[in-house]
Amino acid sequence: MTKRTIPTFSLARQIDNLRPNFIARLDEVMACQQFIGGKYIAQIEALLAQYLGTKNVIACNSGTDALWMALKAMAMPENAIVLTTPFSFIASSSEIVANNAHPVFIDIDPTTFNINPQAMQAWLASNAIISNGTTIHCATGFPIVGMIPVDLFGQCADYEALLKIAKAWNLWIIEDCAQGIGATFHGKKAGTFGNIGTFSFYPTKNLGAFGDAGCCVTDDPVLAEKLVEIRNHGRKNAYEYRGLGINSRMDAFQAVILAEKLPLLDAANERRRAIAAYYNTHLANIPFIKIPQAKIGSHVYHQYSILAVDAAGIGYRETLEAYLAEQGVQTRIFYPQPLSSIAFLNTHQSLTNACPITDMVTNTVMSLPMWPELEDAEVEYVVQTIKSMPYDLVTHKMTRGCSAKQV
Repeated sequence: MTKRTIPTFSLARQIDNLRPNFIARLDEVMACQQFIGGKYIAQIEALLAQYLGTKNVIACNSGTDALWMALKAMAMPENAIVLTTPFSFIASSSEIVANNAHPVFIDIDPTTFNINPQAMQAWLASNAIISNGTTIHCATGFPIVGMIPVDLFGQCADYEALLKIAKAWNLWIIEDCAQGIGATFHGKKAGTFGNIGTFSFYPTKNLGAFGDAGCCVTDDPVLAEKLVEIRNHGRKNAYEYRGLGINSRMDAFQAVILAEKLPLLDAANERRRAIAAYYNTHLANIPFIKIPQAKIGSHVYHQYSILAVDAAGIGYRETLEAYLAEQGVQTRIFYPQPLSSIAFLNTHQSLTNACPITDMVTNTVMSLPMWPELEDAEVEYVVQTIKSMPYDLVTHKMTRGCSAKQV
C-alpha cells in the first residue's frame, strides 16, 4: 500500500466545499451589526426546534454552559445527589459539582459505553429509600434528585429503561447529547427524552459551529423561561433580576454557521453510518479488536471507538496506536481516565461507587478516523493497515514491538 496520512478528524474539506456560503452568511451578520441576540439567534432556535421536534430551544455559549444552566434550572436542594456516567467528557459531572451537588458514578454498559440502567437500578435499590415522595440516600440522608445520562459517541442512552427508573424513584433527567445530535430512539430525536436536553456545537461535533456554542431544549414552558433568564444574568428583562445567572449567549456568527450546516446534518450522519458499517464489516473478525455495538436506536457515530483487546483480556492499544501512527493513520483516546478517579469530583466518601467496566474500557478504548468527508479509499486504507498489523493467532501476541498488557 502507498502510505497515506489520515487524520482522526478534519474540517478542511467541509470548509472548502461550503466556503462561499459561509462567507456570505458572515458578511450578512456584519452588515446587520446585530451580533448578540436578535433575528439570527431566533432563527437557529426555531430551526433546531423544528429539527429536534421540541417546543423550546434556548441557545447559549457552549455545551458546558448548557449543562450548568440545566442543573441551575432544576433548583436542586442542598447536598443534592445526581447520578451520572464515569465515562464521558468531564462537563457531564463537573457541572454537577459547579452547582454544589454531588455526582454519583454509575458504571457503563460494556457494548454501548453508555450508563447502565441495570447498574443504576441496583445502586438505588441498595442505597436509597423513598420518603414522602423524596428519594433519600440512606448513608448520608442527602436527597437523590436526578440523573445525567450521556449519549456517548453518538448513540442514545437506553431511555426506555432510564425513564422507568426516573418515574419509580422520582428523578428528573437532563440528557447530555453533546455528541448525539441526529441520533434517534423509537422515532424520537436525541435531546428530547429528558426534562432538559443539552447540546454542544463545538467545531468537531456532528453539527459544529466556528467556535463555542450550545443550547438547551425542553418542552416544559416553565423550565424554558428559567433557562432564558439564567443565560442572561438571571434577568427577565433589562433590569428585572430574578436570580443568579450567567452571561451565556450564542453570538450571531455561530448562529448563521449552524443554520447553514443544519440542512446537511442528516446526510453527513448517514455518511458516518456508512463509514462505520465498512469498519464493522472488515474489523469484526480481527482478534485484538472489539467493534462498537449500535444497540439503541440510530447511531450517528460522532466517534468510531473500538476496544483494542483480545479474548484473553490482553490489551493492545499502545501497540496498535503506534503501528497506525507509523503508517500515517491518526487515532485518539476518548477517554483515558474514569471521571470517578478524579479527586475533586468525589465530593463525599460515602458516595464512591466501583466502576470496573469503565476501568477496563479506559485502558483499551481508541477512536479511528471518523468524519463525513473521508473518502472510501481512505477508509479502506485504515482497515487494511489494521489488518496488516503483525499478530500471531496461536500465541495471541504481536510479533513485533509488542506492548500488550493484561487488562
